[in-house]
Amino acid sequence: MLTTARLLVPAFVIALLAGCGEPSSSDLPDEDVVPKATVARGGLLYDKFWKASAAGEPTETHPLWEKRTDTTSNDRTGSTTWRCKECHGWDYKGVDGAYAQGSHRTGFGGVLGTKLSAAELTESIAETHGYRAAGLSDTEIESLVLFMQEGLVDTAASIDDEGAFKGDAKRGKRLYNKGLGGSKSCSTCHGVDGLRRPDTAPKDYDEWVGKIAQKNPWEFLHKVRFGHPGSVMPSAVGAKVPMKDIVDVAAFSQTLPKSR
Repeated sequence: MLTTARLLVPAFVIALLAGCGEPSSSDLPDEDVVPKATVARGGLLYDKFWKASAAGEPTETHPLWEKRTDTTSNDRTGSTTWRCKECHGWDYKGVDGAYAQGSHRTGFGGVLGTKLSAAELTESIAETHGYRAAGLSDTEIESLVLFMQEGLVDTAASIDDEGAFKGDAKRGKRLYNKGLGGSKSCSTCHGVDGLRRPDTAPKDYDEWVGKIAQKNPWEFLHKVRFGHPGSVMPSAVGAKVPMKDIVDVAAFSQTLPKSR
């Protein structure tokens, strides 16, 4: 939907890496503190905005959903249609990327390389796509704009045509067990084999590290870079972790088992 000519992101913005679960009250910002707009926050909103903001989960299908050029491949309804990723993909390329086929195909274009100005992006996200009416604040809309302008990467530089990460798995194993950017090690929440259920994840949780890294490397890359909405999973982008470190961890993660 969001194209270089006109941003058509139905404002949306696998419970992969559910981090260590839902944040506790001590993790939440003080009500009197107005959070700043950040690229990292924009990445969370792109994923699932109602989990990354005070806005409620939409109950109706997004009004722009009916404008998708392929109305048969993706017949989802309701809140899912408000997720940015549902039209533009985890690789940000829409119909020109991983969503060129399959059950998520909508026919909408990507957002990667958009030439829209900050003002144009703001207008499109807030008004054309209805994010303001859906409950996003000016700061959250600004965060989405920053994400579109500064947070998008061409995933082809990190993931090959077969879906394999172009990283050093041996080095990634060390980083996985050490942590990225001063954060806890990945193994603290997910286990050394990626098969530990995060403490507050639902009992039917099965979004194991190896499973998602292998099944959907584009989603995996986005989640490691920005975190998982509604959880305490840290953002590698927020911690200014080099992309090489992220890709090396991702390459190691693809060597982990997909199920218990």
